[in-house]
Amino acid sequence: MTRAVLSLGSNLGDRLAHLRAAVAALRPALVAVSGVYETPPWGDPDQPSYLNAVVVVEDEAATARDWLRRANKIENTEGRVRDPERRFGPRTLDVDVITVTAADGPVLSTDPELTLPHPRAHLRAFVLRPWADLEPAGELPGHGRLADLLRAEPVATDVAAVRARPDLRIQSAG
Repeated sequence: MTRAVLSLGSNLGDRLAHLRAAVAALRPALVAVSGVYETPPWGDPDQPSYLNAVVVVEDEAATARDWLRRANKIENTEGRVRDPERRFGPRTLDVDVITVTAADGPVLSTDPELTLPHPRAHLRAFVLRPWADLEPAGELPGHGRLADLLRAEPVATDVAAVRARPDLRIQSAG
């Protein structure tokens, strides 16, 4: 069995609908869904703000590479277009594999297609903040506890810009 933490983000089109579609596509592997956060763009400031969330998923048969394939399929279904000229540009949906944990512990990978844990997750308040909602005692392998990462620079400076949006719900209760 593997357990994965996936980050969801959208800043084009119906942002909330894209997040909802991703969550729906991840059922029945879905374990938990964070609240929605609105965040400024990361890496390329000349674009609309994002809606972000984090999900935790589990699957008895899935490998780390399977989670990446699922993420890419969901992005493609939601009309994701990759612009090779603009790495951190706008997108209908971005689904990043942040961590994968197998029965024997965290899956570590230096493969350029699937680096685990995600190589920039420890720098991204828009990943760490919603993840900490789901797993307050959570840890990012190789980097430490989520709570500590959220207090460390440069993330601590960015946390204030990660605005909770309790008025937006990805899924209904039940």
